[in-house]
Amino acid sequence: MQWFEFDTPADAAAALAEAVSGALATAIRERGEAVLAVSGGRSPVAFLQRLAESGLDWAHVTVTLVDERLVPEHHPDSNAALVREHLLTGAAAAARFLPLALHPDDAAASLAAARAAWRQPDVAVLGMGDDGHTASLFPAAPELAAGLALPSAERLLTVTPPAASHTRLSMTLAALLACGRLFLAIQGPAKRRVFEQARQAVDDALPISHVLHHTEVPLDVYWAS
Repeated sequence: MQWFEFDTPADAAAALAEAVSGALATAIRERGEAVLAVSGGRSPVAFLQRLAESGLDWAHVTVTLVDERLVPEHHPDSNAALVREHLLTGAAAAARFLPLALHPDDAAASLAAARAAWRQPDVAVLGMGDDGHTASLFPAAPELAAGLALPSAERLLTVTPPAASHTRLSMTLAALLACGRLFLAIQGPAKRRVFEQARQAVDDALPISHVLHHTEVPLDVYWAS
């Protein structure tokens, strides 16, 4: 695991975009294509905008989501809408996009459709909540054990967070650890404290700890104060 520290979120976003672009370019050179999974929320906006400006061969990139709320794309909580607005613009509009919530009123149908269209990411960019969740692997969620199970052939699952709005679709830990590169972007002293706690031991109360304590996948952490 590598740690990168920045004075401002803008500096972190620029550096993260450069690193992710480089990882995707390597995948394109090696395989002829690259698959990127990104996270939602408001924090990734600057990163997505900077990545959209990179000189990638976007026609050979597929973009999908680490997780998604089961809401229509016109909903303000839609991660797909965020990606369309801030990443799939300009030259980056040539990328192929694989949203997850294809049937937002039907969790089972959405999961089946997302699994059928699934492409294993080369690169995944994660966030982390103040409760230590990453993707939609929430502490105390009924599906958490299934989402953290290793080994597992499951790459996506439905999650009903106990303390967050909307049912979700999420990549599993097995899917995250099958990526070629992982990036984690966090901001502020509160999340750094959670991160440092998660580094101490694997703990289901802090699902991000399961990512931090695996060494088979390169993980770069970008933190802005």
